[in-house]
Amino acid sequence: MKKTGLLKRAGVAVMTAALMVTAVACNTKIKVNFEAKASDYVKLGQYKGITVSVDEQAIENELIEKKVQNDLTSNTTYDEVSREARDKDQVTVDFTGTIGGEEVSGFSNEDYSLILGTDTFVIDGFIDALYGMSAGQTKVVILTVPEDFEDAPEYAGSRIVYNITMKKVEQPNVPMITDAYVQEYFSCNTVAEYRQSIKDDIQETIDEQIEDAKKEAVLTKLQQNCEITGYPEAYLSSKQSELETSIKFYALMQGLSNDEYCQKSFGISFEEYVKRAVAQDLIFQSIIEQEDLSITDYEYKGDLESFADKMGFTNKDSFVEKYGKDKIVRAMLLQKAQDVVMNSAVYE
Repeated sequence: MKKTGLLKRAGVAVMTAALMVTAVACNTKIKVNFEAKASDYVKLGQYKGITVSVDEQAIENELIEKKVQNDLTSNTTYDEVSREARDKDQVTVDFTGTIGGEEVSGFSNEDYSLILGTDTFVIDGFIDALYGMSAGQTKVVILTVPEDFEDAPEYAGSRIVYNITMKKVEQPNVPMITDAYVQEYFSCNTVAEYRQSIKDDIQETIDEQIEDAKKEAVLTKLQQNCEITGYPEAYLSSKQSELETSIKFYALMQGLSNDEYCQKSFGISFEEYVKRAVAQDLIFQSIIEQEDLSITDYEYKGDLESFADKMGFTNKDSFVEKYGKDKIVRAMLLQKAQDVVMNSAVYE
């Protein structure tokens, strides 16, 4: 009986030791190698307790007003007129595009409608040619296909001759925002009630944009507090390639180049946008060093699914397959450093 007891105790001890080894293994810090040593390029300034001011009411008002204007656009009607086309008019045209003397179907259309001053066209100068035209008038214009035109790259940079016929010019009838208007279209008794209903519907978007504004304000001040003494060339190059792909998607949706998109959205060139992104990463890496931040195997496995979802992936396995564990762990660490900054920030 004593031997049995000893064996049982020995078995428990072995199991306990095994569990301890497993726990230690799970809590092992994952070794991470960044592209550069941040302290060689960054003089870290204040990163905790950053104070910023965010006008939450202005953000709310802007979003509500945007929805009001969208509703007005949806409820605007158009009446045909005999005058020349001008800003805000809806026009309908037929056009053919020829390159090298041959008509190209992809550049030709019939009964094509657009609103002047609002809608865009893939070829610069096309919409400008429509101003001043009246129904029945025909015009020939010579334009240039953009150098980065991806829909038909074989024509990129080519001169194109457009023969445009104005079929119809219509002027807008924009409703006035009155109690009668909101009663007719939105089942609200007053304009104030209508605006409140919009606020209730878009509250989640309002909250998100306020948080984005806070984050942008804090990160902008963080970069102002730190000094960037240089940029690692290899890291700069890889970041540029990465951002060229992501920015291009949004730029093309607006018919803009990467540089034009960055100027419009951020007030800086694409090159400066890349440098700011690299500077931000280097600052966060310095904070990682300063705070001795790390990611354990336990954290990685536990947070992987939610982190993948945050990055737009519904499946964590496909997320790992695309980026690899090392790159994901680095991103998790950068997020930890950002959390250190954001969670200590003071908002006025």
